[in-house]
Amino acid sequence: MGGTGVYWSNAGDALRELAEKVHAPIYLNDMGRGTVSQEHPQFMSRTRRTALGEADVVLFTGTMIDFRLRYGSSIGPQAKIISIDIDPNELGRNRGIDVGIEGDPKSALMQITSAIGDRKIRHDEWLSKLRDGETKVLELRQKWLHSENSPIHPLRLCNEMAKFVDHNTIVVGDGGDIVATASQVLPVNQPGQFMGPGPLGTLGVGTGFCIAAKSVHPDRRVLMVNGDGSFGLNGFDFDTLVRFNMPAVAVVGNDRQWGQILVGQEKMYGEERVVATRLGDNARYDRVVEALGGHGEFVTEPGDIFPAIERAFASGKPACVNVIIDQKPEGVAGGYEFLG
Repeated sequence: MGGTGVYWSNAGDALRELAEKVHAPIYLNDMGRGTVSQEHPQFMSRTRRTALGEADVVLFTGTMIDFRLRYGSSIGPQAKIISIDIDPNELGRNRGIDVGIEGDPKSALMQITSAIGDRKIRHDEWLSKLRDGETKVLELRQKWLHSENSPIHPLRLCNEMAKFVDHNTIVVGDGGDIVATASQVLPVNQPGQFMGPGPLGTLGVGTGFCIAAKSVHPDRRVLMVNGDGSFGLNGFDFDTLVRFNMPAVAVVGNDRQWGQILVGQEKMYGEERVVATRLGDNARYDRVVEALGGHGEFVTEPGDIFPAIERAFASGKPACVNVIIDQKPEGVAGGYEFLG
């Protein structure tokens, strides 16, 4: 499994080559997304919990064993854990490890691959089982990816957004549940193509990331996946995008709540105690961007998502597509927890 450290050390090819050598599934998170193409036959994204729970050896490269990995509790007790990180403080944090390697991920991965030599290692049955699991989850999700229900299912929203992501698109994630859902749907296949809130879940960074992305890559399309809560933190920085003529499109998955916070509060304290994490039904983030000089779209029906995003990009302005989505969607749980 590779994370942000794989991106910063340009270790995508080294991770792929080692995975091919030992015939292991590849999982990515955070800015590690895109360092190995999703088209690779060993790339997986929907069976991570199964893989971590059943593996005999898990190799973490440049990725923290933090809340996104349930602090290591999802790793089976039988697993030997190898961790590579340039920061020694991350070796063994939250979960004990068997082998810790302090160093540059690319160099370490290349050395391990070299040490294996010409030995032939196959795990056909293991990979086949995981691939079958990937297929089953995807088949199960089809009804939600193409759902015509209103409020809109977040998987349907992400499926429509995916149609706008190509090699020339930079994806910015700024949110909780909606970004976690989008990460399993959007086709991110290049290093640096995804920018997210990182290990601290620092919401509100998205608008700044859009400004940076358009500054460095003015000819590339920028699509921001927003939660409604995170948009409320720095949405007014769309004024900067407008003033400097930096067209970026934010798609807000508006479930009118701080979803990830609400899930935990509701479990611990009950539904009657989550009033502070409920947001209003009247927040028109699209009109905020319009008032700042940008383009706004408001969407409540599934069939209107694609045309609205298309108009937003065609406007040539910084834009916000405010999409009302289901607060308790079937098949998608809060807190980075997914089927599979």
